[in-house]
Amino acid sequence: MLQKSTALIILSMLLTINAPVWAADGAGRMQVDNDHVSSWNTFADQILALHKKQIEGRAIKETAVTGGYRDNPDYYRQVTYTDQKTGKVLSIVQWQTDDPEVVHSIEAFVYDAKGRVIRDYSASYLPGSRNAPVQTLINLHHYNGSLHAFRQFDASKDIIYEYCQGEFNGQQHELRLFEDDLAAVEYDSRQVLKSPLYKACFKGLRTYIGRGILPINNGGNDRTTSTLSRS
Repeated sequence: MLQKSTALIILSMLLTINAPVWAADGAGRMQVDNDHVSSWNTFADQILALHKKQIEGRAIKETAVTGGYRDNPDYYRQVTYTDQKTGKVLSIVQWQTDDPEVVHSIEAFVYDAKGRVIRDYSASYLPGSRNAPVQTLINLHHYNGSLHAFRQFDASKDIIYEYCQGEFNGQQHELRLFEDDLAAVEYDSRQVLKSPLYKACFKGLRTYIGRGILPINNGGNDRTTSTLSRS
C-alpha cells in the first residue's frame, strides 16, 4: 500500500507548488485559475464521498492521533478507518481540530478481489488555506508477477510520477521516474522507458484518466473496482 508519508509532499515543498491555482492574464497580472480551483475542490469532495461510501454499513475500526505543525501542533486529528472484516485500511482522513467536519487531508484506497490496492486517491490543503487543495493524487496500481507498479496523476489528469518494485529476471529492482524523467528526451532517459524492466512493470497500466477512474464517478466499465460502482 502506498503510505501517506510517501504519497504526500512535505509541507515546506507544498508551499512552492501552489502556483497552478494562479494564471497570468494578458496584462501580466496574476488571476485565480477558477477552472483549476473548481476541479481540484470537486476532486477532494469526491474522495470524501468515496470515504463515506466505503465505510457505510461496515464494521470499522477507527484509530486516531493528533498532529500538526510547529506553530500549531494540534492542527488536525488524523483518523485511520480500517475494515474490521478484512483488516484493510479504507481511508485516512485528517480533520481540523477547530472544525471537526473540515478535511485537512484525505486519502482513500480501493482494493481488488485479491485484497490488493488497485487505486488510491488523496488531496491535501495548506493549513489556513481553503481556496483549493495544494496537492491532489491519483495512483493507479498494477501487478505483474512479483512486480508492483503504480502510475501517479494529479486531478488535472497529468502523469507526474511512476514507481515499480519487485523481482524481475531473478533480481530485485526499484524504479522511480519523476515528471522530468518521463518527459526527458536524452538517450539514456529514453532507454529506461524502452527497457524490459519498464515494460514488464507498466504493461497494461493505463496512461490516462477516464471518467470511470475518478473516485465516485465509475461508469461500471472496470469490473475490478466494484467498490466504486454506484449502488
